[in-house]
Amino acid sequence: MQYNVAKNGQAVTVALQGQLNFAANDTFAVLLRDLDGVGKAKVVFDLSALSHIDSVGLGLLYIAQEELDRAGASMSLARPQSGVKRLLELTEAGDTFEITV
Repeated sequence: MQYNVAKNGQAVTVALQGQLNFAANDTFAVLLRDLDGVGKAKVVFDLSALSHIDSVGLGLLYIAQEELDRAGASMSLARPQSGVKRLLELTEAGDTFEITV
């Protein structure tokens, strides 16, 4: 997994690319450290270039949600594609995350 963080005032966009799975665990930990101090920002995870996500990857998103909530920030998921969108639907992730297509 690769990522890019773009900050624009109180909005932060995190563009994820590749696969979000167990192999991405260390990279995701670095990403969370990069988001430290965003304050009350609205953080949007852009999933449009994410080709695959598994249960571990979904768990990483839940961890991000918890950490951002503690920091006072909000989090949403945007533009999931085919397989990623299907997993989010099957796991009813929309009950936890705001998801925009």
